[in-house]
Amino acid sequence: MAELREIDGLILTVLRGSGPDFLAAVAAALGFDLPQAPNTGTGEALWLGPDEWLLVSGEDRTGPLETALAGQHCAIVDVSEARAVLELSGPGATEVLASGCRLDLEPLRPGSCAQTALARAHVLLEPRGDGVWRLYVGRSFAAYARAWIEDAIALQPMSAPP
Repeated sequence: MAELREIDGLILTVLRGSGPDFLAAVAAALGFDLPQAPNTGTGEALWLGPDEWLLVSGEDRTGPLETALAGQHCAIVDVSEARAVLELSGPGATEVLASGCRLDLEPLRPGSCAQTALARAHVLLEPRGDGVWRLYVGRSFAAYARAWIEDAIALQPMSAPP
């Protein structure tokens, strides 16, 4: 049966900017390149748009980014308090998501991400491997999304005992 938990302690930062100087400065500050292809991610950086990423970390990266990007046209915004991070895992996790999401989840694999609606709540989905999904949802919708997912888990058919 699928399981749901909230992940606390992650620092979420929206980063916006463009151009080769911006990308080089960010790579130097973070130690990795930002994903450039639509709907891709590294686990630490998720592509949101042509000039927008969500950085996910256990440490605050705002200071190093502000230093590296000084004088450049960009935006660095801590959204940690604005978004909840839910993790759905276990047998049936994908089916639970599929029951409330119109997006075809089959092509999504680790290293990808997608923005969609889940039971009318806007979410960013990130498949992490082994049937684990991270869901980044606005804090104001987190209780609703959590309750909806818990109900969807309860409605999943029970597997036969081994």
